[in-house]
Amino acid sequence: MLNFKCLKFMYVSILTCISIFPIMVGESSLEGKDYDFQLSGKKVFVAGHNGMVGSALVRRLASESCSILTASRAELDLRQQADVESWFSINKPDVVFLAAAKVGGIGANSTYPADFLYDNLMIEVNVIRSAYLSGVKRLVFLGSSCIYPKFAAQPIKENELLSGYLEPTNEPYAIAKIAGLKMVESYRKQYGVDYISVMPTNLYGAGDTYHLETLIRD
Repeated sequence: MLNFKCLKFMYVSILTCISIFPIMVGESSLEGKDYDFQLSGKKVFVAGHNGMVGSALVRRLASESCSILTASRAELDLRQQADVESWFSINKPDVVFLAAAKVGGIGANSTYPADFLYDNLMIEVNVIRSAYLSGVKRLVFLGSSCIYPKFAAQPIKENELLSGYLEPTNEPYAIAKIAGLKMVESYRKQYGVDYISVMPTNLYGAGDTYHLETLIRD
């Protein structure tokens, strides 16, 4: 049975069919929280369910006694605040996995930097804010290892965050991910909600793409 104790370490098993070696990022003060939160009987929204990570989460959650909520881009544009707030108000999920993002290779990042920054910022702000307003009990925001400086010491430690310049080829995407991480951290600090961020550092698997020019909207 999957429970939120495992999210304290983000066990590999949560992302079936994906090789992932994450590090927890954020406030780090996880003490005092209820990590025996069971998914049984809960409504779980996987934002970005068609992407590589989101689809793996859906496959893993299918073995739990929970109701999986998804919404395609045609059904819900996560960049639109009013639409996202309305969707959360109607569907009332208990748990959110925020795996939705605009991602792409070096070519796409270099060609569409404004889109990568704007779209990812709007997705994060709308989902996290709407989750809080609708009373979501648990939220997991999936970031990226590109949030760390280009020349961070190896192996990378959490305190390397914001300690140097980012890799320029995907800087807008990284800045958006840092903003999402800080939003989760701030909501946790200000409102006491049990929202966390995890940084997948090596990701590949079913649904991945290796084309430099490819632009993927999960």
